[in-house]
Amino acid sequence: METTHLYRTMADLADQGTPFVLATVIESVGSTPRKAGSKMIVMADGRTVDTVGGGKVEAQVIADSVEALKRGVSEVKEYDLRPTGEHALGMVCGGHVKVFLEVHVPSNTLLIIGAGHIGQKLCPMAKALEFRVIVLDARAEYANADRFPLADGIVVGHPKDVAELVAIDDRTHIVIVTHGHMHDKDALRSVAGAGAGYVGMIGSRGKVKTVLSELMEEGVSAEVLAKVKAPIGLDLGGHTPGEVSLSILAQVVAERHGKGGSAGPAALSVAQATAEATVPSAGQPAPVDAAPQAKRTAAVSSEAGLDR
Repeated sequence: METTHLYRTMADLADQGTPFVLATVIESVGSTPRKAGSKMIVMADGRTVDTVGGGKVEAQVIADSVEALKRGVSEVKEYDLRPTGEHALGMVCGGHVKVFLEVHVPSNTLLIIGAGHIGQKLCPMAKALEFRVIVLDARAEYANADRFPLADGIVVGHPKDVAELVAIDDRTHIVIVTHGHMHDKDALRSVAGAGAGYVGMIGSRGKVKTVLSELMEEGVSAEVLAKVKAPIGLDLGGHTPGEVSLSILAQVVAERHGKGGSAGPAALSVAQATAEATVPSAGQPAPVDAAPQAKRTAAVSSEAGLDR
């Protein structure tokens, strides 16, 4: 395969968010199938692009590449084409090969559902922290390169279809900030069980409880919804789109580093209220909110009528 095509394939995989290993022969001594400079792409499922020589050497390179990808660590591996020895492959060719396994994993992705004022402020902040940023909105006049020049991808599509339009995995952090609570609900229904590393939704505590209760009535599990950060963002005391965006990104970063705490407090209270009696009988106290201290900056902005 031509080198230009190999690098083009690597660029395509990176754009798609597909992890891979670039295996490069960096030293070749004696009788070996390929010489220094030979390259091969190895993906997580063992599929390959190009070759480093085939046979036992290539089979072991593929196996080692898959393991390196699981660990997320690049390394140099040595292979002896001999019957015995520390790096022996049980071969009699007599050569020695050293291969650099270069791990390429996708950047963490921030998927912003909603191309309003908050989304517009959030995008450059996330890029400054080296996130890959995708923006989705059904309104082409909002979701475009003029408003989001730094976005890595812009998708014009309805929030209800987001899981079908954008690839989502555990490196995806989803921020739901659409221009209406029904669109927020549509987006959350689509992504709640998609395996994202983080899902947060803007809104007042009252709106959040309403949306989550309605989704549970539709059959979305309480366990899934309990993982949603809603109202979204840390309480930094701000109200402007920029301040709200900062509170959201701060929470996303905290979650990435295991400092974000457990499930979303509003989601937990809704789950509990649904699992238990939501209406107290005579003489029983009313249910207590699971986390009354968790007033979010984003909730304040939503209640204030901030255009998202």
